[in-house]
Amino acid sequence: MASSDLYGVQTFVRNRKGKLAQGRFTACKNADEARRLAEAKVEGGHAAGSAAFLRRGGGEFDEGEAITFAVFGAVPPGVSDQLPF
Repeated sequence: MASSDLYGVQTFVRNRKGKLAQGRFTACKNADEARRLAEAKVEGGHAAGSAAFLRRGGGEFDEGEAITFAVFGAVPPGVSDQLPF
C-alpha cells in the first residue's frame, strides 16, 4: 500500500425527511478492518448504510480515485454503482 492510500468507512444516515445523508467517516488500517467496521455500523443500528472503500492517490484535498469494495444496508445509488464487480 502506498503512503497516499487510505482505507475507510463512510456511513449514511436518514435525515428528518427520511432521505439518505452522509454520516461519519472513519479511517481504517486495511480492507478487512474497513469491511468489518462498515458491516458492524449497520448491524449495530448506528447507520442506515455504510461503504468500505480505498482512496488511492489522495492528496491534501481528498483528490484521487475512490474504490468502493463493500456496501451494507441502504446507500445512495452512486455508491453501490462504484462497486468493482
